[in-house]
Amino acid sequence: MEVLETLDLSMNRFHGEIPSSFSNLNFLNHFNLSYNNLTGQIPLSTQLQSFDKFSYIGNHLCGPPVTKTCSRNGETPDVTNGGSSGGKKRSKLNWLYVSIVLGFVIGFWGVVAPLFFIRSWRFAYYQKLEQIGDKLYVFWATIVKDEKDVETDARSHASHNVGNCHCPKER
Repeated sequence: MEVLETLDLSMNRFHGEIPSSFSNLNFLNHFNLSYNNLTGQIPLSTQLQSFDKFSYIGNHLCGPPVTKTCSRNGETPDVTNGGSSGGKKRSKLNWLYVSIVLGFVIGFWGVVAPLFFIRSWRFAYYQKLEQIGDKLYVFWATIVKDEKDVETDARSHASHNVGNCHCPKER
């Protein structure tokens, strides 16, 4: 295993520390441990520090080449503190999705519930929708009528001026 040239262990859900025996891999050209759940310090060897930080991304590692510095006992600072500065466990709840769902529920039922339960509001709402629909229909009909009038005017004007063209004559 010491003459291994390529090692890609990315996205395997490994956890724990990187084994110190990895520092004996002297012939590696490609090395990738990204997106696991590895913690602790990257073993010191010239080979493991020669790979870029993207080989270790998605883990809780510290030491070169990663920019996080290790604590005195060799552990990653955010792992020793329980994932946050106060030692409190971080919530994995994504508040963006919670706020979207909450906004939808409150907004939807804020409009639908009164329409469903209060009969006078329901009649007023549908009457207003009908008025808006009628206004849109009249607006659209006048636009279409005006366009047809413009087309018929253009046609009658063109047919009326056929004999009065002052165009250069063809030879």
